[in-house]
Parts: sequence; C-alpha cells; structure tokens
Amino acid sequence: MEKKKKRYNAILLVVLIFSILVLHIDTAVVGAKTYKPGFTYRKLTPAVKEQIRGKSFPVSGSKISFSSLRLVTVKYYDFKGKTWTGKLIVNKKIARRTVKIFSELYKIRYRIQRIKLVDCYHADDNKSMEANNTSAFNYRVVEGTNKLSKHGMGMAIDINPRINPCIRGGKLEPANGRVYRTRNVKKCKGKYKKYMIHKNDKVYRIFKKYGFSWGGDWKTLKDYQHFEYTGK
Repeated sequence: MEKKKKRYNAILLVVLIFSILVLHIDTAVVGAKTYKPGFTYRKLTPAVKEQIRGKSFPVSGSKISFSSLRLVTVKYYDFKGKTWTGKLIVNKKIARRTVKIFSELYKIRYRIQRIKLVDCYHADDNKSMEANNTSAFNYRVVEGTNKLSKHGMGMAIDINPRINPCIRGGKLEPANGRVYRTRNVKKCKGKYKKYMIHKNDKVYRIFKKYGFSWGGDWKTLKDYQHFEYTGK
C-alpha cells in the first residue's frame, strides 16, 4: 500500500512539473508566424500589453489599437560578432517585411548593438538612442504638431541610432553620437564607423527593397538612423 502511495505521489509530481513547464513556454514562440528560424512575428501577448501600457502605448486616447501591432522577434550580430535575439513592435502591415529585412541584415552580418523594446528605457527615446538601441514602435506625435508620427503608428524603424544620429538645425540626437556627425568613414573617428548607414549601401538597399524610405535622404534634416515604410 505504501509503495502504491509513493508511486502515485511521484506521478503527481511529474504531472505538476510538466504543467509548470507548459505554462512557462515562451509566449513569443507560441502562436507566432515564422519566416525563418529565429525570425517570427505574432500578436501582442497579455504580458507584452502590460509591459508597454503607460509607456510606449498610452493608457487612453490612442489612435491605434493593440490589435494593429505585432511583436517581432529577430536574430542579430552584435559588434563583437555574437548572436543575440531581439524584439521590436511594429504595425501588422509591415511585420512580415520587418522579419525579412532583419533576416537579410543577419545574412550580411551587419552589426547591431542591441534590439530591445523602447519600454526597457521607459519609452524615453533619448535614452534608447544613447544606448544605441534599435527600436520601432513608440506612440508619439511629430515634434511641433498633433500628427501621429511614423513611430507612433509602428511604421518606422531606427537602426543603431548612436552611430546613425539625427541632425536637426545643427542639433544632434543623441548627443553622445557627436563623433559620428562626420559621415565620411575615412575622416570619422568613431569606433564603429564602418556600421554607419550611407545612401546605396547594403543596409539602405535592403530597406528600399521592402518599400522603406531613409531619413538620410531628407533635405530639412538628416535622420540617418530612420527608415519608414512608404509602400513605394
């Protein structure tokens, strides 16, 4: 009788452990659509919604819904050549394009310092840029207007923002990217200058291939980190 009881308890323990493991399966994988191994996209999970609410996603008054966004998971090489997994949130309209873009960036071994949700920086764009964090969705309006920005729609991606800063009227953002103000690779003294984005380089051509325009082509300001979907 005692042996049967021990055996029964052992079976219960196995069932309990299995149940715990199932409950803790990575929600970024379950229900995801896979382009290639390591490059997936899916609807926002309850945990992600909770993470971004009140940070990159407003508590109220949003002009877009959670259902219009997708969580994208990609692989990338850091500056030391180590492979990492990163996450971005983008509009569902460009989710598949985004995984294709990052798959191609990974293929050419383009180096990216980090890819985290901007919420890891409390949705503070300056802090995210200073950390050279590649990100996408962040609900905000175009500076000086009431118009929702491309990032606010989840239709824009910033790549390595510290080494590809935004230069507006003489002001450089982020400020710690000043060494990369000089875009000529031969003259720039930045440690990671070979990863600066230039017109018609491989990164530029990959984004253009999938219908994105580049902020470095703008006339009134130069936003070298910025790619936004135009559908052209």
